[in-house]
Amino acid sequence: MLPDDRDGGVAATVAKATGGDPHAVAERAAGDSLTGRFTRPEEVADLVVFLAGDRAANITGADFAIDGGLVSTL
Repeated sequence: MLPDDRDGGVAATVAKATGGDPHAVAERAAGDSLTGRFTRPEEVADLVVFLAGDRAANITGADFAIDGGLVSTL
């Protein structure tokens, strides 16, 4: 099971609205990212720990996308 094909997840909601299969919707969404998978919670936690530490003390006003390249940006 992919993280988002469970009941109440985005893939399950899209599948219900379109008459599709939640697992197929989730696989397609993950496959559209550069890494081919969803972001794991510990990857977000790693960034939070880094930003809370002294080594990131001079980082201000930054945006971080943790999406495996799903959303393309300039």
